[in-house]
Amino acid sequence: MSTSRPWRGQPYLDELRPAPGWDVDLALFATYSLDLSALGAALLTLCGRNDGDGSGSIADFAQAVEALRGRARFMVQRGRIARPSRLPVLAGILDQFVVEIPYDEEHRSWHPKAALVRYACDRGTMWRLWLGSRNLTRSTDLDVGLLLESTTGRRKGGRRVAGIGTVGRLLAGRSGLPDLDVDAIVVELEAARWLSPDGVEVTRIDVADEGTGMRQAPAQGPLDAITVVSPFLDATFLRRAGAWGDEGTRRTLVSTRQALTAAAQARSSPLHRFDRILALDAPIPPLDVADAADAASPAPLDDADPQTPSLHAKLFCFERNGKATLLVGSANATSRAWEGRNAELLAELTGGAAVTEGLGHLTGSASPVAFADLKEAPPAEPGPREALELLRRRLVGAWSPRLVRDGPAFAVETDAPIPRLPDGARLLAGLATTDLSPWPEGATRLPLGDIPASRHTDLLRCELRTDAAAVGWMQRAPVSPPLDSDRDAVALSSLMGFSAFQAWMRQLLSGDLVRDGGGRWDRHDGQADEPADRLGDLELLTLEDIVGAWGTDKARFRRADAQFDRYCDALSAQDGLLSDEELGALGELRAIWRLARERLPA
Repeated sequence: MSTSRPWRGQPYLDELRPAPGWDVDLALFATYSLDLSALGAALLTLCGRNDGDGSGSIADFAQAVEALRGRARFMVQRGRIARPSRLPVLAGILDQFVVEIPYDEEHRSWHPKAALVRYACDRGTMWRLWLGSRNLTRSTDLDVGLLLESTTGRRKGGRRVAGIGTVGRLLAGRSGLPDLDVDAIVVELEAARWLSPDGVEVTRIDVADEGTGMRQAPAQGPLDAITVVSPFLDATFLRRAGAWGDEGTRRTLVSTRQALTAAAQARSSPLHRFDRILALDAPIPPLDVADAADAASPAPLDDADPQTPSLHAKLFCFERNGKATLLVGSANATSRAWEGRNAELLAELTGGAAVTEGLGHLTGSASPVAFADLKEAPPAEPGPREALELLRRRLVGAWSPRLVRDGPAFAVETDAPIPRLPDGARLLAGLATTDLSPWPEGATRLPLGDIPASRHTDLLRCELRTDAAAVGWMQRAPVSPPLDSDRDAVALSSLMGFSAFQAWMRQLLSGDLVRDGGGRWDRHDGQADEPADRLGDLELLTLEDIVGAWGTDKARFRRADAQFDRYCDALSAQDGLLSDEELGALGELRAIWRLARERLPA
């Protein structure tokens, strides 16, 4: 196969950014692991406000949160929200967008990676569906994905895709969005016609979940070549894959050296059925789903980007007579992925050179390894972090923490003491936005103390620690009584200040980009404020500005007016947040805005 034409690399969030004149009406994401900074970047992208680094200003972020509240959900395996060492101060308010799927990873995992987005404008609606192997994290691992877009009345050439309604049912049904008509979404998706990437045709999408597995074999008949690309393997699946095709079929397996070594040393090793065995680096933690105990790996406590791309793509290619069928999605080459224990997605594509030349470039970047060398290699010894990761999985599957609060005072409670930890291991917990406290042995309650309103969240931060290693994660916990309804405005205004608030109101009224938006939304504790954060121009919006915006676009004024009082109240209620000069300017702005309301028709 030629290696001259690789598949085009593209940040997948860029593909989900709405076109000018379109707004996101619904956004459903599925991921195995989740980074809250990446979730924030997704919200900004869906509102067309992300910058070149995937970030944006606090004002941009405030608008994204307000616009997508009740419209966006990010579904993640329970216990797989990463907790980097530098969490953005505002990350706690992202809890409202997260839905945890409570699968017990000892037996199965929520593992699909997909984004289903509906866009709306005055001409109607359209959809985009992205699916592949990439989690919603800042990983630079080698991943692969597929983007489909529904056609509008002006674009021809689309076709219906079998199984796409099942994808919609899986995502919409798990989203927890109130008043979402799942059946109507399924009907809409199945009726739509979809544009495929150049050179390929998408024939169907398979969904595995709740015991319903993937189709187990390629098309019937002889095959010229089979290529399996997967960072995780198990011997049972490889024996099945080794029987695909016939005696004339060339078989290539691409995986990580660690996974290949384990497969080579399995009883009745299935690797002898593969003509070529190729290795690429293993993914940098946090890893994808561990399909067997010896594949487990912990999430790191730091958020350093890996230096080189590592294999995380999942591909299965079947070639015959110059044509190729490619399966691409979230499923690893494991029985757990294909037999319905995990929730997974795989799309089936057909094509020729567009498939084989891109695949050839990928395999050409891997290193050949000999079966004999793998067979004789010393087995990988699990380290202290691997042991902690297995302990983490058992703990997440066994306990159900909840948060209780009395005003600003929070505590974590459980119905029973946590499972006994090995000697030397200890559990620490706190809110995502606070420091950690050690869990008392045998206790069912951990007081967290008084927490400022701007740091309130239902995201619980946890860490298992020994003298040799530590593994951290976050998960949601129900709060009683519920968090205050003004939590978002309090948290956002605490970093926004008066200048950025007024700049945001100007943007909502005019539609122009925010010039002074209060600095980056994703700055973290200990990071200095940017010079422009508090020193912006205090020149007030005028009555003419507000009335003129209403005359130009009444919807813009209504969007700004819907936020104005909430954020004014939040700004003025926080002691010491605004200077006397800013408090005076805020009072004048409220008076001007109130006068505008009185003069404008209802």
